[in-house]
Amino acid sequence: MDKMLMLGSCKAGNELLYEAKKRGIHTILADRYTQDQVKFNVEADEFWHIDTSDIDELEKRCRAEEVTAVINGISTFNTASTMELCRRLGLPCCCSPDAWSYTINKEKFKNLCEKNGVPVAKAYHISNQPTREELERIEYPVVVKAIDQSANRGMSYCFSADEIVPAMEYARSLSGNETVIIEKMLSGTEYGAWYAMADGEARLFGFVSMLHQPEEPNNCYSVTTTVADHLDLYLKEIDPYFCQALKEGNMNEGIAWIELILDQDGHFYVLEMGYRLAGDMMAGPLKEITHFDSYSWLIDIAAGFRHKPQDLPKKQTQMYDRAGCSYILWSKDMAGSVSKIYGVEEICSKYEVKVTYDIKEGQEFRAHQYLLTFTFVEESTEEMCDIIANINKCVRVMDDKGENIVIYFNDYKTIYQMQDNNAKKIGRN
Repeated sequence: MDKMLMLGSCKAGNELLYEAKKRGIHTILADRYTQDQVKFNVEADEFWHIDTSDIDELEKRCRAEEVTAVINGISTFNTASTMELCRRLGLPCCCSPDAWSYTINKEKFKNLCEKNGVPVAKAYHISNQPTREELERIEYPVVVKAIDQSANRGMSYCFSADEIVPAMEYARSLSGNETVIIEKMLSGTEYGAWYAMADGEARLFGFVSMLHQPEEPNNCYSVTTTVADHLDLYLKEIDPYFCQALKEGNMNEGIAWIELILDQDGHFYVLEMGYRLAGDMMAGPLKEITHFDSYSWLIDIAAGFRHKPQDLPKKQTQMYDRAGCSYILWSKDMAGSVSKIYGVEEICSKYEVKVTYDIKEGQEFRAHQYLLTFTFVEESTEEMCDIIANINKCVRVMDDKGENIVIYFNDYKTIYQMQDNNAKKIGRN
């Protein structure tokens, strides 16, 4: 029997292993925590209590147990471990260290984009200890980012020269690299685009909007949805150039996505990229709407199946009729521990939703982190917004002081405006 090892419990772990089990593959989870301590309850057939950084021990065990495939979910750290373990065992992997480097080094990714005509925000290059003259040349506001962090860790918004040095120090405190990214702060609606790759060819299959609650941080994307607008502009300004960038970067297989912003100047600018599944779990709704299964695609690769360009999904050229959604409940600007979570069962009894617990009762939370992720698909924008409203009404995450720590999204006006923009576009056509 074929055996597949997953490195680390993670979001999307069950979805990936479920696909493997359907094929009769024996599944194994390795994690540095014990089975009852892991962050996500990943249901593998077998459990190994091995730290995923201990490649020597993992290699030894894999050879002894005749493991035939290795995979991981959305973890950046475990992707690196997966690549090295696959290299040692001679097993297929969807990415190489060189290709992966573009998704963990923001400066290298920006250079790749610029080389291939993908628009990115204007960058400022200053000394590690910036001079007053360098700071005065910057046009504020700007964003300061850690070069090698994801999920907005190490990011700050700066509106004056006095804020730059503290922001740089904060970025470095979370990074293994002294270099930081300083770039123009763009203002507008954010979007995402999902790609599948095969034999060096890339195909867009999911264009989505990424919305935050007004008055809350822009990087707390509460709602990611297939209800979006300006796909035609994206296809013109970004898609052909980003496909070329993927090929140039040798990202030849697997799944990738980008985040971008439609700036006030009316043009798209790419912000960052992920060469993996995304933490918002949108792969699920996109699977139901597009009939392209990202989980199956990645299991294919790990199991040794070589996709061809003709296997790629149909390119998205118009917005989908159905409303797919990932609704993330973020924590407010506070920290503490979770005492109780209410209302999830009530929502699940009313609607066909999938819930991922990013935090459990008794665990500590930090400011602006994922708490719960709800994913679902509805036939209309109205039905999607109705579910969001009912989640807001029912679900509570209480801290140890008895305070509800959830940021709720209720900016339905923006969602309906996107729907109206598409209706007008179709009418003109």
